[in-house]
Amino acid sequence: MACGVAVVLASCGYVGPIVPPSPEIPNPVTDLTVVERGDQLEIHFSVPPRTTDSRAIKRFSKIDVAIGPDLRPWDFERWSQAARHIELPPPPPNDVLAPLYHAMQTSQPVSSWQGQTIAVAVRTAVKKTDHYSQWSNRVVLTVIPPLQPPEVHVEAIPEGYRLTWNAERPGMQFNVFRQGPSDKQPVLLGSVERPEYVDSTAKWDTPYTYSVVALLGAAESLPSPPVPVMHADTFPPAVPTGVTALATPDSIDVSWQRVTSPNLQGYYVYRSVNGGPFTRQGGLLAVPSYSDRNVEHGKIYRYAISSLSQKGFESAKSAPSAEVTFP
Repeated sequence: MACGVAVVLASCGYVGPIVPPSPEIPNPVTDLTVVERGDQLEIHFSVPPRTTDSRAIKRFSKIDVAIGPDLRPWDFERWSQAARHIELPPPPPNDVLAPLYHAMQTSQPVSSWQGQTIAVAVRTAVKKTDHYSQWSNRVVLTVIPPLQPPEVHVEAIPEGYRLTWNAERPGMQFNVFRQGPSDKQPVLLGSVERPEYVDSTAKWDTPYTYSVVALLGAAESLPSPPVPVMHADTFPPAVPTGVTALATPDSIDVSWQRVTSPNLQGYYVYRSVNGGPFTRQGGLLAVPSYSDRNVEHGKIYRYAISSLSQKGFESAKSAPSAEVTFP
């Protein structure tokens, strides 16, 4: 009898606390974005990897994107009943030991909603389709007639490449992009409110392509067709400005504002004595300053500065500085 009891006891495992079944409700999406781009509403979000009780989600059964007229006051239930529901294919199964967010995207024609203020939200379900997550963050936008890509023209000017394009409607903004030899994709140069832009950071003898995207409210155009350019370095750098001269006991110190032209090689200093012609002083300078020690007492000196490009093109001379009499 004792042996039988021992067998029974040995076969009994530890009974832990009773774990209630998971409600299998996913955490809500929190990163929904919607952009009107060209003639499409582009919708992006990522589905969370866990349920509200922190269980890993292996696979989703429903991805429900809803689009409908915005309501005031807002009510998710009333809005959902009137909204158009779009079911997306669920993402691939997740690794329950290391669950990850899955990026999702879809697009819808602008024509279905043009002229309306709409709200967009998404919810998900796991297995039990009546156990949806809460609705995601809500995106509200007014859908306008699609913006057309700008028609961009590019010309080389001494300051860099000057871009101009058409402005389709008032109140627009524009993002300017450039792609160089080492860029895998276009890089945003800047945003402007007028249909023009000067790229003073470009280097001559280097191939680039430029494109522009028009924006108005929550809408944006597709990028303009890329415009390829490669202009030879035939422009001199900018003319130096802000030239000043100051007499010291042993010299006259001259300085000027640094030229920011990307093809700058250096500066030349020109000097006039007692109203005579300007003659170049010394060699090429790499910094915007010069100390003139070859001066004589009682004489009047004036200075002008030019800049030189990497290929030897010299700018015009700056406006001469004020007269300086060496004491």
